[in-house]
Amino acid sequence: MEAMSSSLLASVTLCALASAQDSAPLLDHAALTGKLKALEHAHPERCMLAPIGRSRGERDVWCLRISEKPDERARPALLVVANLEGPQVFSSSIALALAERAANASDDATKKFLATTTLYVIPRLDVDAAEARFAKPLAEVLATGRGVDDDRDGRAGEDGPSDVDGDGMITAMRKLDPEGEWLEDPNDPRALVQADRALGERGRYKLYVEGRDLDHDERVAEDPLADTWLNFNFPFGWKEHDPHAGLFATDELGARALCEFVLTHSDIAAVVTLGGYDDLVEKPKASKEGGDGLPSGWIEGDANLLAEIGKRYADATGNKSKGVRDDAGSFQGWAYEYRGLWVFAAHPWELPLEAPKAADAASDEKAEKKPDAKEPEKPKREASEDSKRLKWIDATGETARFVPWRKFTHPELGEVEIGGLAPYARIEPPEKERAEIAKKHADFVLGLGELLPRVGIAEFTAKALGSNVFEVRAAVENAAYLPISSAAARRNEAARPARVTLGLGDGDVLLAGSRRELVGDLPGSGGRKELRWLVRTKTPKALELDVDSDNLGLAHRNVEVKP
Repeated sequence: MEAMSSSLLASVTLCALASAQDSAPLLDHAALTGKLKALEHAHPERCMLAPIGRSRGERDVWCLRISEKPDERARPALLVVANLEGPQVFSSSIALALAERAANASDDATKKFLATTTLYVIPRLDVDAAEARFAKPLAEVLATGRGVDDDRDGRAGEDGPSDVDGDGMITAMRKLDPEGEWLEDPNDPRALVQADRALGERGRYKLYVEGRDLDHDERVAEDPLADTWLNFNFPFGWKEHDPHAGLFATDELGARALCEFVLTHSDIAAVVTLGGYDDLVEKPKASKEGGDGLPSGWIEGDANLLAEIGKRYADATGNKSKGVRDDAGSFQGWAYEYRGLWVFAAHPWELPLEAPKAADAASDEKAEKKPDAKEPEKPKREASEDSKRLKWIDATGETARFVPWRKFTHPELGEVEIGGLAPYARIEPPEKERAEIAKKHADFVLGLGELLPRVGIAEFTAKALGSNVFEVRAAVENAAYLPISSAAARRNEAARPARVTLGLGDGDVLLAGSRRELVGDLPGSGGRKELRWLVRTKTPKALELDVDSDNLGLAHRNVEVKP
């Protein structure tokens, strides 16, 4: 009964975090919708809320546009998408905190951002799977799309994970079996590791997701109702015949809606994703531009720029969570590879693999007070990641994150033990840290505004050559850090070049040069392109220059006539 009480305590404690009164609360779909509508109502001058689509569960996928100007092309836009994977509910809290800060626009950093940049916030893409965070039994749900017959027994969805012991959570089950591949970690028996025969180890347990074998095929929880993961259903690298990939790319309504949103909003210059993926903490693999076929992953020049922004992310947030790096079927891969957008993917928090230093020091001091204690035998293998996580849990008192293993008589398997890390234990930070994590990520996102590429007119002059003929010179400049197009965008011609147009007065004659020039490649940090024309005009002061673009802003300048 004591073990059962511990499980119930873990469930109650983790669920209670959803209603915590802090600046980054965990909200279900109804509460999140209410918060977004309240922001639009309170700040109609800069906020506009609209659904970009609906889910299979008939829930709206909301997007909040925050801008000081109505003209989308007047400035580049930054798109922030959170909760692309169902369990990453905390990432929605960060996105909402960012939206609230931008809507209020009360601090200097936010005002500076909104003066030059439009912000789109989609706080929750996987609206159906995220609702599992607020349901019972508590479980991490990734799949909400089409189901398949995983075990090929002619029935689909008849044998999924379930709360076998009735403790309100779906965790893990381990069963002693001579054919098992798992054994207790010698560093911490609460954690399991795969046996390594090279070390003379022999497995003791078979490991399962908690569930039943209702179809009696000697497989447990192998055939859930749904199989498709939303962030595995995008066109780039889509894996045909993979049960998690869906029937076809963008078969999932949320995936299709997000693709259509990006395609119809050409002002988007960059994307920030908050969730399970990362390309900021760990630099993605890069390949050289050119050569045979398409390079895999980020192109080298783009990857180097991304690595520098990753350093700024580390400085701003202190985050070390690496998350996932498999772009196959992901929105992140599609946005970069197919649309050429700069994609900054952040995995905001992960259960640490190191205990706090203060706790380590206290442990060392305690050990020093026991000089007669026998030094433990050094384990044959290094500590597993789960044993390191457990050390952090013990040191911080976050005991609800681990459900102690307890014996249970399973209806099909017989004697088993049920326990392990609780749902969401690895990806949701302690309640007391949430507001600060949200603030730091908002600081980082708002700081990206000054890095986004944008075109400006550095100079525009006309010099008399005689007989009403003038040499007209101009320089178009990108003072921001990022180039006006990524190498990926240039490779697939995804973005239209900036258009530079010389405005002539009545009766003016263009003698040399093209009235409209295209600028498709302009490096960051002061990259320039110089242009030259010859014009016959009696009114040189009437000459004008305009720069028009999709996602680099607009620029206009009147000529400076030189003697």
